[in-house]
Amino acid sequence: MNLRFARHLLPCCILAAAGALPATGQSTGDPEMTPFAGNTDWQKDHEQRVKWFREARFGMFIHWGLYSAAGGFWPPDPQSGRRYDQQYAEWIRTWASVPEPEYGRTLKPLFQPDPGCTEAWAKLAKEAGMRYAVLTTKHHEGYTLFNSTADYSVNNPVTGSTNISPAGRDLFGEYVESFRKQGLVPGAYYSLIDWQYPDPSRYRSYLHHHLTELATHYGPIGILWADYSSAGNEGSHWGTRTILDTWRANQPTAIFNNRFWNGMENPNADFFTPEKYVPPAGYPGRIFEVCHTLNESFGFSYHDKKWKSPAEVIKLLSDIASKGGNLLLNVGPDAHGRIPEESVQTLRAVGKWLEVHGEAIYGTTGSPLRYPPFAGRITLSSDKDGHTLYCHLHEWPGGGLLSLDGLETACTSARLLGGGPVELQTSPNAATAVRLPAQPPDPSDPVPVVALKLAGPPVFDTAPYPRQAADGSVTLLASQAVIAASPTSPQPARLEESHIGFWSDLGDSVWFPFVVKKPFAVTESGEKVPGRYDVMIEDAIGPDSGGEIEVRLLDQILRHRLQPTAHWRDFRTTKIGTVTLSQAGLLTLHVRPLSITGIGLMNLRSIKLVPVSAGAGS
Repeated sequence: MNLRFARHLLPCCILAAAGALPATGQSTGDPEMTPFAGNTDWQKDHEQRVKWFREARFGMFIHWGLYSAAGGFWPPDPQSGRRYDQQYAEWIRTWASVPEPEYGRTLKPLFQPDPGCTEAWAKLAKEAGMRYAVLTTKHHEGYTLFNSTADYSVNNPVTGSTNISPAGRDLFGEYVESFRKQGLVPGAYYSLIDWQYPDPSRYRSYLHHHLTELATHYGPIGILWADYSSAGNEGSHWGTRTILDTWRANQPTAIFNNRFWNGMENPNADFFTPEKYVPPAGYPGRIFEVCHTLNESFGFSYHDKKWKSPAEVIKLLSDIASKGGNLLLNVGPDAHGRIPEESVQTLRAVGKWLEVHGEAIYGTTGSPLRYPPFAGRITLSSDKDGHTLYCHLHEWPGGGLLSLDGLETACTSARLLGGGPVELQTSPNAATAVRLPAQPPDPSDPVPVVALKLAGPPVFDTAPYPRQAADGSVTLLASQAVIAASPTSPQPARLEESHIGFWSDLGDSVWFPFVVKKPFAVTESGEKVPGRYDVMIEDAIGPDSGGEIEVRLLDQILRHRLQPTAHWRDFRTTKIGTVTLSQAGLLTLHVRPLSITGIGLMNLRSIKLVPVSAGAGS
């Protein structure tokens, strides 16, 4: 797979021997499928144990280990070492094919955590508006941030010791204490695979020793975050039931992710764990947590500068919360425990946004409407004070008119979080609408939020398609497309994160159904004439790739030659032509390739119809 094309999927947990990507489906054929089997206590207190997690919505993932000292180079020197451009710097031992004991002997002297570094992490997490954290107690390289008493960890002939805390310190213990002091819930990541332990027949006992120490030596731990299983190496292979019974006895309030079993979306344990992608529609009735990164790598990298902006992180958090999930956002401290300044500045900006808009994230549930009638997301708060619908505006609505077309529950009030004039407009025969200023009162706010107080639980009509917005525009997201894949394609186009990628077959095409209620333009004399709409495409294309596409709407055809951007994540918006609409109802826009250059056509994020004639869609 070419990592420049579509979603960069190498997970932080590929089985080293196989070098294969994990499946995203369900676990299969294992006798220890779930800790709930035969144990009603797990089911009985599940909702009680996950209550805080459902409300938290935002946590800090911390990847830290000997790999942090290499920073994506081997030998570990950014001036003279070879640079490894693979995304995940925590895999440097694999990328550079470094054996033990060379790996440990080289990196241990360079791993020198500053005193108080975990205090700085916890303060930053608090400032960012995070409610919990998960630290890598042992990653695949096999080194431990806690002081294990297991024989192999204390003294072994391969690496000397797996414990890498400085003398007199226990880094995991420092982390737990620091985060508790800030009122944040500490969690423990533990890799089920180990690249250095030499005896497979004894590995399960070693694994259990470690996980028992974590359960019994550090006080309350909120999450046990296991990583990684594969088909045939899951559940009973690890002795999962025994592990979880031990944790159940010693950490009765802890929750557990699903990676003791194969597949990121398998239904076992308390929550499932999509990695670097957001489930398009969420999973009603299930809890999930998206783990994502501030750049591309989980571990510290000197050369990975593809930093997400505060706006990108806020929109990601908004998107995930609207689907009922949590965001576990990764930082990769360096060998001294210092979080890169780019990460620090972004997290502080996200925290400032949450100070104003946090009520639209924390404690909310997912959107009751799959396709909002505006460019943005919806979350819902229901409590003793009633029901509040939060409209997250990823784009400011044209003319300042925010329509809630399809909402059948009456609204009693509306407010813009952070202030600004708002006028609620309702009538018996018209959609609820909110009149906002024509321009955002605060241009620096990446996601303004309008809170609507409802007279009762939200009820929407059941039309399952994207709708025309109040300004007449139509926004069609990749997650809303129907992908018609070629039956002969070995790797058909598919949804990846927020875009359609892996588009390399001429037989692949996509369809976007949508509803238009007012396609016409209205002249000064009041005459209705067909409305004209610019067609805007948002795409990204890697070097030496692209092609030509055909966009068809009713009997109108547009053709457009695609040009490369800087890379597969460098999205841009381009006008490809204009169409005319004269009929209301359910319409469908079709996109198909006429030619493909290089390794792929494009990553397609969205298509938007923007009215260009006066009064179109109004």
